[in-house]
Amino acid sequence: MDKATFHAAIDNLVAEYRLDRHPYVKLVNEGRASREQLKGYPIQHYEMTVRDSAPLSAMAYLKMYEIDPKVAHGSAKGFAEEALGLYSNSAGHTELLFELWEGGLGLPREQLVNSIASDDARAFNACLYRIIQLKPRFVGAIGLCEEIEVEAYKMLQEGLERHYGLKPEHTRFLSVHYEADKEHGEGGHRMIDRFVTGSGREEEFLAEARTLARFFWKGFDSMMSV
Repeated sequence: MDKATFHAAIDNLVAEYRLDRHPYVKLVNEGRASREQLKGYPIQHYEMTVRDSAPLSAMAYLKMYEIDPKVAHGSAKGFAEEALGLYSNSAGHTELLFELWEGGLGLPREQLVNSIASDDARAFNACLYRIIQLKPRFVGAIGLCEEIEVEAYKMLQEGLERHYGLKPEHTRFLSVHYEADKEHGEGGHRMIDRFVTGSGREEEFLAEARTLARFFWKGFDSMMSV
């Protein structure tokens, strides 16, 4: 697959699964989500990306270090941000989600920690482990998912603050990710060009990236259940 065709396929994939178009995001943004539906976002996202964010980013660093120590530096920065909020000067991203759950929704932390997410959310999490562990050269696919969600963060934050009375200190998970994932999305494209473009594995990469994006979208479908 030539470079132009491959890049066009990536752009089409991102456009197809952009989460600012998802019905759940629109529901919250317009103030039409029920309280039970508001709980869906932290429950499903905790399973999909947040609970394991620090170990996943640490694993990515170790895997990338075996391939290219210089490129692995970006993964190390990702771990520092996910675990500690070092670059956003905020907090670890798990703690940021707890702020939304406890401070914003007024619910006990244990309820979120012990929640059971949907099969699709669990599948998305498993796909992250699969790519990092078995196909680390395809880790740029994870950056595409961050690009897919970036505008949705802003829409969710606006909706929660405007219609449900949440305060900015309780929506930092959304505001921090809105800024951080712009850079992560760009980094994903750089990783794709570094390790996939011209490798002869473009079709294989697109299949993995599409599977990941589809489960991400379906994880948001689960947020609408009451």
